Amino acid sequence: MSGAFDTLQKRYQVLVARQESGEVGQEFPEDVKAFIADARQAGKSVADLNERSQLRAWMRFLADSVYDATGVYPDVTLQPLERGQLVGPQAERKEKPSPAFPLVWMLVGGAALVVIVVGLVLIGNSWKLVGTVARETPTPLPPPLVGHVAVGAGLDAGGVLEVAADAFCLGTPEIVAELTLKGIQPETEWRWEVKRGDAVVAAQPAAPWGEGAQPITIRTLTGGPEGVAAGQYDLLVYAGGRVVGTRSFRVLDAAPRVFNLRVVDVPEPAGETAGENKFSSGVRVIYLSYEFEGLCPGLAVSHTLYHGEEPIQERAEAWSGAPQGQALVSFQAVGDLPFSAGDYEAAVAVAGQERGRARFMVGEVTTETAAAPPAFGDVTVALGVQPDGTPILTASGNRFDWNTKAVYAIFDYVGMRDGLEWMAVWARNGNEVAREERFWNVDTGGTEGTRWVAYYDERGQVLAGGTYSVTLYLEDVAQRTADFQILYYVSRE
Repeated sequence: MSGAFDTLQKRYQVLVARQESGEVGQEFPEDVKAFIADARQAGKSVADLNERSQLRAWMRFLADSVYDATGVYPDVTLQPLERGQLVGPQAERKEKPSPAFPLVWMLVGGAALVVIVVGLVLIGNSWKLVGTVARETPTPLPPPLVGHVAVGAGLDAGGVLEVAADAFCLGTPEIVAELTLKGIQPETEWRWEVKRGDAVVAAQPAAPWGEGAQPITIRTLTGGPEGVAAGQYDLLVYAGGRVVGTRSFRVLDAAPRVFNLRVVDVPEPAGETAGENKFSSGVRVIYLSYEFEGLCPGLAVSHTLYHGEEPIQERAEAWSGAPQGQALVSFQAVGDLPFSAGDYEAAVAVAGQERGRARFMVGEVTTETAAAPPAFGDVTVALGVQPDGTPILTASGNRFDWNTKAVYAIFDYVGMRDGLEWMAVWARNGNEVAREERFWNVDTGGTEGTRWVAYYDERGQVLAGGTYSVTLYLEDVAQRTADFQILYYVSRE
């Protein structure tokens, strides 16, 4: 055994041991690629046929893990031997002395002919023997391993594993595993077992591997009337007398439960609330908070909002969170309008069974809380406006000089809401000259305050003389109008 081959063999054994134990972090594919590169390079110096065959088998086996991690299959071609590395010493050539007599030459010639014939026969037989040995020496096969394993709470109608998980609800009737085996040869003994702690609670006796289709589905645990017992479990798969794959899972020790339900109008309330909640009119979003335990992946959980006895909103989902903790669910009024006054209830159901309700009430709209209807105030026309809405350079009778280039219409507003359509229409001598149409945005304009619109010539020239008006509309209904005049230019020649 060459020194290079011995070193590579030790590295290969370390890599296989890491793969079997699951110690395959992000650096494992890089370590495998480095091994394959060194093994390919060793082909230049490793001359023994069996050792070269072993190097190829090692590279092919580990190349699968690189492909699984990167999607690229590495080059596993062994480098050819360098010149002068061929096996077998060459026989030394010796000069034979010339015979002293012709008879000696004849005897030597005859003997040489016999030697040649016998040699040819032996060489032919030896090549047959070498070919037979080469054919009868099998290429070492990679050890078997589990390529995929998953566990779920039973099978669906099509015999397919339901949602794979690592935690199951208390009372689950059975737990099924799905797995695939790689590199396992026919007649190889394989089996599986399930442990809880150090005790084996379920197992399949060893049996020879057949030619069955993969993946394989096995019922690992089946409970009685109360379902599979709670606890931490480990599924182990054996092939050829050793562990080739594992999967851990657990059955929760608490039944699904929802408790401490409460309703708030902010996602992170400053203090605890107890009893019946009451919210003032105008609330648009309500949050249902509750604690839970015993919830397992795939469990049906729904949240329903009732107004009186009638459900008005419902949201269902398959649980995908932690088995225990705290949840927060929001309900938003339709159309971003406030919730109407009345009695409400927010309910939580698990697996189709209601587990709790929280009651709250939205108050009636009073004179103090009633929102003012949208409206515009009187319009002031000026040549400028300050940031706070104060007009600059107003004119008596709204008469402005002929060199006016821009005018502003300043007005107050109340009761505005998102999406409300409004516009400003400018006219000169009874004919429309400009129009500004928009939808109200409460985030930028608020519900009440002061605003202005402007009319000007886009080329920067003075406005033509004449009688003007500006009219404000809400939802196509005229609200306010202001008239003003720009004087005509008069030559002083």
